[in-house]
Amino acid sequence: MKTTTSLLAIIAVTALAGCSTTSSQRAYSGMSATDIVATVSCSDPGMRFTGTIVSDGHVQKYSGVGSGTYHASGHEIVCSFKKLEADGRISLAVSEAGHQEGQSSTPDKFGGVRAELMRAPMEQSSVFTTF
Repeated sequence: MKTTTSLLAIIAVTALAGCSTTSSQRAYSGMSATDIVATVSCSDPGMRFTGTIVSDGHVQKYSGVGSGTYHASGHEIVCSFKKLEADGRISLAVSEAGHQEGQSSTPDKFGGVRAELMRAPMEQSSVFTTF
């Protein structure tokens, strides 16, 4: 009985090990990537900030003082920047092909700003938030 149970467990583990997971990236049917410019600005030129831009799953980390301009290309882009100071305001503006898509801004202590852009054949969206 123990042998049968052990054999069934081994077969189940072997079958599950052969399964593959689906990729987290979507198929874009030859759709070209979107190029964006993310501009971070702080109310105080000496204010420090950190952030990331995730473009189609690829993470790029950034840090700066006062302001910064960053470029990214992809179909799914998430920009997230946080001030390292309690006082002052941080803002994020994102443009695509020279047209401003939107912006977010916060004066909250150690607050952050975020932009999420989706550019797929069946979905086009831009969401700007704070945290």
